[in-house]
Amino acid sequence: MEQRLIALDIDGTLLDSRGQLRPRVRDAVRATVAAGHIVVLATGRRWVATRPLAQELGITAPCIVHNGAVAVDPVTDRPVWKQPLPREFLRQAVLRARELGGSLFFHDLDHPHGDRMLHEPGARLPRSSWFFEAGRLTQEVPDLLEWLDVGAVRLLFRAEEKTAAAYRVWVTGTWGNEVRVLYGPELEENVYAVEISEAAVCKGWALERLAARFDIPAERVVAIGDWDNDIEMLQFAGLGVAMANGSPAARAAARRVTLSNDEDGVAVVLEELLGAS
Repeated sequence: MEQRLIALDIDGTLLDSRGQLRPRVRDAVRATVAAGHIVVLATGRRWVATRPLAQELGITAPCIVHNGAVAVDPVTDRPVWKQPLPREFLRQAVLRARELGGSLFFHDLDHPHGDRMLHEPGARLPRSSWFFEAGRLTQEVPDLLEWLDVGAVRLLFRAEEKTAAAYRVWVTGTWGNEVRVLYGPELEENVYAVEISEAAVCKGWALERLAARFDIPAERVVAIGDWDNDIEMLQFAGLGVAMANGSPAARAAARRVTLSNDEDGVAVVLEELLGAS
């Protein structure tokens, strides 16, 4: 058997449209792990919201969380890496957020997995399910500027659309290629999010690091995802597979499109790989 490194996105890929892990997909992932392939999760989620799925699937290889800014070993529960944002950017980001009036959150480096979200008084906290799942890891602090020496792996700015757009324009216009920005609407009406990581950080960058760690060439890397934050890993992998329910950009970046997340698309790919082994 030729061992492969297989990276699986979670939301919209492993999980169906109801956020459930379908039995066929669960069994296919477990069989792939049992066959000796290196299976990792690659997600924008925090580790606290990823760990239960890694445990259910029997995954023991380091998983990519925070869109690549952090990787965690599921066996030891220790970080493999944490990629910090520039200190001066953090300082300016706090001041600009105060000027615009939105809510800013630090995923600080003091937490072993970067999961804790620090915020100043009056911040508008998200109502989405992942936030409540990690709710015990939120902490109000008097002044985020006092945490600059601690650092952060990820920033989240939340505001109504006009304010969030202005913040994104400031970040991209002032910091250019020194940071990476993801922008889009949240589940709450008229709430938009600007998520910021260090410039190199993305799932593709993280997957390439893991491939080097395991000495797996790109042609033996498989990546399955559904959204724009999966594009780089779909492009890096020898076999990049997008879900039928994926974004147009993700489907265009992939070498193949599988069935949707409601049709066991991940299982279809993994079963074919196991059959060819």
